[in-house]
Amino acid sequence: MARRRRSASILVAGVAVPDFERHVGELPWGWWLRANPRGYEDAAGRNWASVRDAFWVGELGFPSVHFAPEQHELMLRVMTAIKSMWCGEERQHDIFGGDMMFWRFYQCWLASIGMIGKSNERNFFDGGLTSLGRSVLMMLQATREPEFERLPMSAVVAAVSASKGLDAEARERALITFEQQVGFRRHLFARENLGRRYLVTLTGLKVGARMPTRNIAWSQSFANAKSRDDLFVWLAERVHRWDDWGEIAYRKGASALTSHLLSVIVGAGGLSR
Repeated sequence: MARRRRSASILVAGVAVPDFERHVGELPWGWWLRANPRGYEDAAGRNWASVRDAFWVGELGFPSVHFAPEQHELMLRVMTAIKSMWCGEERQHDIFGGDMMFWRFYQCWLASIGMIGKSNERNFFDGGLTSLGRSVLMMLQATREPEFERLPMSAVVAAVSASKGLDAEARERALITFEQQVGFRRHLFARENLGRRYLVTLTGLKVGARMPTRNIAWSQSFANAKSRDDLFVWLAERVHRWDDWGEIAYRKGASALTSHLLSVIVGAGGLSR
């Protein structure tokens, strides 16, 4: 993969200031680009068809190819998972299908272009996003098609995680708050009761019909509410993966999602992780 090129400087009050040294981590990458009839102009006077092209081709030096969007999406998913502090073994199983070498190579690449930092002097496998990485992630989210859906507040998701080990009432309050915040996403996991059965369901919008409706794509039944809620807490902590898991259910069927989730849960070390 190509190495990240040094960004051109921008003149501010007659003084050259490197792009990434101003507002890095606060604004999306590319905030300095100027829109014009030919696209987006960078500091070197080059014009790009999109902000993503300016980043992918102009900044990283990759060729302009038809499969670039899928690489943008992969980068978005990986960096979202890193930002959420999702454990490496689980990311490896969910995003890379258990391919450890590809997962490690991708982390090495992200570190080489300055997107992730080291957790200690030598280890960057557990490191988080750098300021530059946060800016690039904001850009990828803002330019995603379809538009990146707003996730619940991090404090709400953190409260769900903190509810593990608390009494049943405290955990229920945290889950209700999460359910209120998550709203009507395109793909939505939810708790339901059906007679004496306790369910976790996944619904999604069916947009092919004249009137879009929500349809159940997957469900899992439990003998008691606690077991169901244990799974729902695990799912809530991974809300950033719901759309991708929903696509698995709709494209490959419910059994494919069940198999995928089982492999991810095992890879993560169980529902307690």
